[in-house]
Amino acid sequence: MKLINKISKALAVITVALLSFSCENDSENVIEKYPTIVEILEKDPANFSILKAALIKTDLFNTFRNPGSYTVLAPRNSSFEAIGVTEASIATMSTADVALLRRRLQYHVLSIGTISADFPTNGYVNSFSPFGTSTSISLSLHTNKASGIVLNGGLSNGGATVLQKDINASNGVIHVIDAVLSLPKVHNLIIANPDLSSLVGVLSSTPQTSVFMDLTSTATGATNALSRTVFAPTNAAFTNAAFLTGQSDANITKVLRYHIENNNRRASSSTSFASTATTINTQLTGPQQTITIPAATVKVVDITTVNATIRTVNIQGTNGVAHIIDKVLQPTL
Repeated sequence: MKLINKISKALAVITVALLSFSCENDSENVIEKYPTIVEILEKDPANFSILKAALIKTDLFNTFRNPGSYTVLAPRNSSFEAIGVTEASIATMSTADVALLRRRLQYHVLSIGTISADFPTNGYVNSFSPFGTSTSISLSLHTNKASGIVLNGGLSNGGATVLQKDINASNGVIHVIDAVLSLPKVHNLIIANPDLSSLVGVLSSTPQTSVFMDLTSTATGATNALSRTVFAPTNAAFTNAAFLTGQSDANITKVLRYHIENNNRRASSSTSFASTATTINTQLTGPQQTITIPAATVKVVDITTVNATIRTVNIQGTNGVAHIIDKVLQPTL
């Protein structure tokens, strides 16, 4: 009988131990359920009530309460108020203003949930905002992580800075920003990139005012006469462009216009511009002032024997597209 009692006590101890171990493991394996993007915004009305009202007004609210994977760049109430947008003004917006607000809000959304570590250090991503009436082309957004995370070059260029990053939601990620992003024109996307500062410096000089102003024109779609395609040389390309030394302002204007086409010409992919050879009539009119892109390449042929290579394609603004190239194209001067 004593032996039976000892066995019973031993079994009891083992059972308690196993139950305790099981409970500990269960607590370690509990998966935290994140709230949705909408629930996060609703929990902080002091900062996000205007964003919520804007999403409701533009029929985007339900998108962020449903399953998915989105990145939302979220301006606070103070940022909306800084541009004159309040809950009251949203309630009385015209149909046209609501449509514009919707496009602008879509520009604050990336279609895949992206944590800050995965933003390009100095590069471009696609937003959710369409180019004109296109259903397949979206506007680009520049990110720079040299000092914090700066979007589109910061406030002075219609961009913003990330104030709080990586707020996880069950359907994506929120990054709080310090301004409402403007829809970028092609020159804004060029200005935002430090690797294009030499081009920006030339364009910003007084003798090139007419060229710069041309890039700031307003266009509404690919068929609009005001759309522009810019082949944008890098800083290194300018350093290596010996032919620019000693050129007059008039000739520099010619060089710049040789990099611009009156069109919204996009590459078919990152490794092929088009399936057939493409001849581009640049803004520099006259004989031998075209450039050529051979079939199924991202090379650009000017009057020299050294071709440029397009390093980044399809940087899309509201009034045109830019392609970054590794050489300053040389026209007949």
